[in-house]
Amino acid sequence: MSAVEEIERCLSQAIQLRTVTEIVATMGTKVLTLQNFQLLIKKFNKNIINKEVEEYYYKVLTDFDSRVGITQEIFEKLVENLPKPKRRQDVVMSLIEGIQQKKASLERIYKFFDYDGDGKMQLNEMKELLEYLYPEITEEDIKILMKNNNEVQFSFENIKTLLSFEQNMNAEIVIVKDKNELSDSEEDDEYYDEYGMFKGNQEEFFDEQSFSQDSPFYESFINFKNLYFKLKENKTIFVDPDFKPDETSLGNVGTNFEWKRLTEIWKNAQIFQKDLYHSNNELGVHTLVSPRDIKQGSLGDCYFLSSLGSIASKHPDKIFDLFQTPILNPYGIYGVWLCIQGVWKLITLDDYVPVYDDQPAFSGSDSQEMWVILLEKAWAKLFGSYANIVSGDPREVIASITGGPTWCISSDESTFIERLKQIMNSYQNYIVCAGTYSDKPESEMMGLVRNHAYSVLNFRTIKLPSKEEVQLIQLKNPYGNDQEWNGDWSDKSPLWTEELKDNVLQNQEADGIFFMCIEDFRKHFENAYIGFCNPYFEFGQITIQCQRRKSAYILVNIKKDGEYYFSAYQKSQRMFKQQSKDLQQLYEYSEMRLILSKMNKNNSIQPLTYKTETDMSFNIFGRLQKGQYILQLKANWVMEGWDQNDVPLASYGEDTTEMKFCQKISNFQQASILFEAKEKRTEAKPLNPSHPELVVLKNKSLAYGYPYLYYQNLSKEKTFNFNLVFEGDIKLKKPHGGNLVEIELKPGQDKLIVYKFLVKGTKMKYQVHKFKCVTVQ
Repeated sequence: MSAVEEIERCLSQAIQLRTVTEIVATMGTKVLTLQNFQLLIKKFNKNIINKEVEEYYYKVLTDFDSRVGITQEIFEKLVENLPKPKRRQDVVMSLIEGIQQKKASLERIYKFFDYDGDGKMQLNEMKELLEYLYPEITEEDIKILMKNNNEVQFSFENIKTLLSFEQNMNAEIVIVKDKNELSDSEEDDEYYDEYGMFKGNQEEFFDEQSFSQDSPFYESFINFKNLYFKLKENKTIFVDPDFKPDETSLGNVGTNFEWKRLTEIWKNAQIFQKDLYHSNNELGVHTLVSPRDIKQGSLGDCYFLSSLGSIASKHPDKIFDLFQTPILNPYGIYGVWLCIQGVWKLITLDDYVPVYDDQPAFSGSDSQEMWVILLEKAWAKLFGSYANIVSGDPREVIASITGGPTWCISSDESTFIERLKQIMNSYQNYIVCAGTYSDKPESEMMGLVRNHAYSVLNFRTIKLPSKEEVQLIQLKNPYGNDQEWNGDWSDKSPLWTEELKDNVLQNQEADGIFFMCIEDFRKHFENAYIGFCNPYFEFGQITIQCQRRKSAYILVNIKKDGEYYFSAYQKSQRMFKQQSKDLQQLYEYSEMRLILSKMNKNNSIQPLTYKTETDMSFNIFGRLQKGQYILQLKANWVMEGWDQNDVPLASYGEDTTEMKFCQKISNFQQASILFEAKEKRTEAKPLNPSHPELVVLKNKSLAYGYPYLYYQNLSKEKTFNFNLVFEGDIKLKKPHGGNLVEIELKPGQDKLIVYKFLVKGTKMKYQVHKFKCVTVQ
């Protein structure tokens, strides 16, 4: 099948499940961007090549002479010759006709097919019931009917709702129209404003969700949805009992604030608003989510807001997708998804915010957008108060919004510029924030704020008339005001030519956005905080209970070749601020080690990569092939009384990974170090000049840090026997013990002895006794 045929197959599947109007509506605008189109195709074929989809997309734009993207009209023409979708309503009608022909009540039919009598119908029972009522039903019909809820256990009430059928057979048959389904006569203008923004209600966004009951998101989603409809039924406005609009939610940030609802402060408040001035050439969520929406107020959370700005500049859809409630609702209840220490959680909020001078006191918005303020409030609720989110590390925020891995590079590293240029070359998949030095007053003279976090919005390489190349970095001060860099390549720098102003600089507003060269960036910024974010990567998570100084083992099944990150998390120090200052000062991060190994076909264990860190989170990375792997996780808890604790472990890669905890794998460490030793056996030296066939390697394990001795018999006819007697403050690792090891090496055999020092700075000594060499006849 050609690439074009495969893409059209995916489009055919898409319109089997939703109308064209519905598909476009889920994107938030009337136009499908390239990214929207790629995501749509990837839903039905994750393995399709992005370049092929891109070529197809631009061919469509050329064929239809479109400069804005695939509009709804173009989309309809594009799929009009594809297999026509069967409507869900048609399937429902056929099933109801089947019930009428059977002359039996739905309840009686249900009980007959509920073979185990548990009141819940499994998927196989459900299919048999449907086939009984409608013998011509197909697998595709079932998918359309069940809306992909293949894992749901159907009760009798579920079936009634599913078929939109009244139990009393004598009653009039009632067909409830699918609320996602539009008739041909309905005008799109009812659902879109003049800028192409969807004007649906919150209930329709609930219907967009298709969490199965075994989904980790299902329970939180259902609880939130039920609370929403309870408020609707009682006609009440939500006040969050867990984060009340009072002093406790403020913390020690001051008391001269009052609380008001955002809809009381702003007449035109919306969760997202289109930027009509700066986004004329943008499509989709790029028009709704922008770094320009972010204005820092009187709260010192620049690390949080700068992270939002960096993500908004490259992946605005990530921010949009966080909102369970992307539309204003009359009940004042909002839901935000955040990945907290590797676990996705739905944070419930009201829209009360601290106010000063009748405006939001902390983050704000010139365009009366609520998304920044609600995210800031969700962050404050997580940690107990607004005071508890003052100061922090952008990596914590980036990981909490994207679920992806993060790391930090220091500007004093010799490879800093080289590493930054590598990120520049593939910047679309990276999120970057930067922090200034706290002890460089000269930075203030150049217009920067000391000890302050900035969003990195873009990287540009420009050519000067002299043909010299200059690497520029575009940054944004989260205050969004005129406090900007005033050195080379700043807004008013004479280095800008008219051509460069038009193509690169574009505007000189007092908005906190500016350029600087990479060399000046290194002088004034202490750290760059990096997050990896690929919109096509899959997130997976498992929580492991780690005992103090004991390894935990996780089996990992990689189903598709590609890049994979594995991140381990421990509790953030910020979590303890809401308890007591003493506990916060007492809490320390523990040393953790993560080792990734491959299980080879011969059952040998091959260490691939490892890392040891003392930090809130860290990650390891590998380009992995399909197969079985093992993650070994060890935490040396330093907190008194922490003999064991939970460690969330997240995967992020080309495909979903199957991870499951397993019991201790005997001899795992020994097998791993043995593999390392064999990789370095060319460095081994003869133990005895008289017997060059017997070699020894004295080295240290990179993965575990333990020193070892590795012996190998290279001969084909000699057997060596000898004893090793150890001296000094050392301890032999299992399977050896004591200070004596008896060794017999037949032709081709090897032997590994691993040990550790009991006292730092000590030396290991050993002697060879009773050495024998026997030639095998």
